[in-house]
Amino acid sequence: MLHDLVLSPLGASIGGMVEAAQVAEDSGFDGVWTFDHFSGDAFGAPHSRDPFVTLAAIAMATERVTLGVLVANMVNRHPVALASAMNSLQSMAPGRVLCGVGSGAVAGSRYAGEQVALGRELLGATDRATWLRETVEGVRAVWSGDDLDGEFVTISGLVRVVDDQPPPPIFIGASGEATVRVAAEIADGVNIRMTSSFADRVATVRATGPSDDFDISVFDALDLEHPTGGDLAPLVDLGVDRRTLFVGFPYPVDTIRAIGDRLNG
Repeated sequence: MLHDLVLSPLGASIGGMVEAAQVAEDSGFDGVWTFDHFSGDAFGAPHSRDPFVTLAAIAMATERVTLGVLVANMVNRHPVALASAMNSLQSMAPGRVLCGVGSGAVAGSRYAGEQVALGRELLGATDRATWLRETVEGVRAVWSGDDLDGEFVTISGLVRVVDDQPPPPIFIGASGEATVRVAAEIADGVNIRMTSSFADRVATVRATGPSDDFDISVFDALDLEHPTGGDLAPLVDLGVDRRTLFVGFPYPVDTIRAIGDRLNG
């Protein structure tokens, strides 16, 4: 099982995020992610940090850990812009980039304010699932040079956006069963929130029959009181491939280092 650290950008400094990423790499964590929120308002934080600027800084200060956004909001980021940003990150961290994508905010959720502030519509589950599929197809179309004429995503005649590196693996962030199914059908991996339904969601993935190298990961808080950041046994039993464990700013770097050392010991 892989163990990744998710650094919250809410109220954070870029320097602090880079330092925490370096500690994660040095102590044995496998990857570093960050959120895609441009406002700290919903969280009571004074600001947020752009994920791609942050990951670029981390890329230049690390050598081994994988890097990704968990997850890019499809409603706020067109697939072409997302592909360009991911490919630019690849140029700084070849072979280390993962592309996380999410289906945007649900009406009434704490995250809806960001989309409303941009004049983005809050759609229902069916439309969001369609848009999510088209977003994944759109990112891949950029690499293949193909057009896409979808209900929500259109790409026509656009070439020479990315270099000759292969497209990064695409992970879909999910909590509901419908989104988990979409991920298992079209993505390279799924990142599922740890809730009481987690085992059922993993079973849904298995039943959908993804490829053998499909990556199942869990999103949970880093348990600072647990020697390994959380109980591994239930995840091992379910065949989970990766933990993505989030931590808020200011980051407890000494605890992160101690947990990483135990995982790597």
